[in-house]
Amino acid sequence: MRVQLSTGLLLVGMVLSAASSSCAGQTAAPAAGKGPDAAAVPKPRVPKTFFRDWDGNLISNNEFVDLRLANPAKDPATQGFTEDGDVEFKIARPEQEGTEAPMFEAWTVDGKPVKADDMKGKVVVLNFWFIGCPACMGERLDLNELQAKFKDDPNALFLMIAPDTAQAIRQYRAQYPMNYQLIGSARSLVKLYNFEGFPKNIVIGKDGKIAYWRTTVHAWDKFESVIKSELAKN
Repeated sequence: MRVQLSTGLLLVGMVLSAASSSCAGQTAAPAAGKGPDAAAVPKPRVPKTFFRDWDGNLISNNEFVDLRLANPAKDPATQGFTEDGDVEFKIARPEQEGTEAPMFEAWTVDGKPVKADDMKGKVVVLNFWFIGCPACMGERLDLNELQAKFKDDPNALFLMIAPDTAQAIRQYRAQYPMNYQLIGSARSLVKLYNFEGFPKNIVIGKDGKIAYWRTTVHAWDKFESVIKSELAKN
């Protein structure tokens, strides 16, 4: 049973006074609580904080933050307390996960076609960004490192999608290298995926359903594990 408790510190103050004597040969009595047999005062228990997903599994603080920001306009977290006074936060699953991902066709900034048929049966990793987005560029090196781990897997497709023109993206890439295949002039794709807040990181499984829906990423180990898990499926 879980109950809501408030924790606090009980401060017990004791004022001790001792009378001194000027009589010769008289010794003062030991102060109360100072002897070797005095009982030790237990320290108050410091409450712990736990984070759990929608199935009750423990998750890291970073993953909790990512899930909480997955849909910025909503706060899917609830707070509770255990019988011991520990704090527990539980997070809801992003509503997009488990739904069919919109398929699309587009051209990369290098003139390569990306067809809906190319995505079927593959794990598709999408990153929505735009030039001038600090949070987007803050993830660039980590995204490059992530893609490099799967670059030799033909079943993994990494796409970065931006509303900026192909020319602007090519010029930007010349200064800031990006390993994903790049798609520009993609306002229609941003609208198709119907999200708020950049960046947006999405993993589509081989079954065509959204397996991972995040905005910024702090738990990169979770991001990578989802890709691996989806690639391992038949």
